[in-house]
Amino acid sequence: MRVMIAIFILVLSISAMSHEWKKIEGTYAVTSISFIDPPDHLPHDSHYRFSLIGNSAKDLYLAMKVTPEKDECTGAMAKNINDMQCLYFKGYSKYECHFSINISKQKIEYGVSC
Repeated sequence: MRVMIAIFILVLSISAMSHEWKKIEGTYAVTSISFIDPPDHLPHDSHYRFSLIGNSAKDLYLAMKVTPEKDECTGAMAKNINDMQCLYFKGYSKYECHFSINISKQKIEYGVSC
């Protein structure tokens, strides 16, 4: 009986670890819709832009249930779901993800251009 309880506790703890909150690795910026040389007539705080790296990017890349394709800009293997993109640089074993949130529309949009 003790062995069964120990196994049950071990299974629960492993399951709980997969759902734990973790620190995000990367950078962010609050920008205009066009973050490169934005026009003065557009609001300069309409988008919350993310660039994730490390385990943050790896976890998101692995969670994206789409087939990776070679990215023409970077040569990395890319997973794209609408405007969210995650990259895996196989030679460096490195991950990156790029996307933004349109704050007023609460919609995910592109992160970085090619």
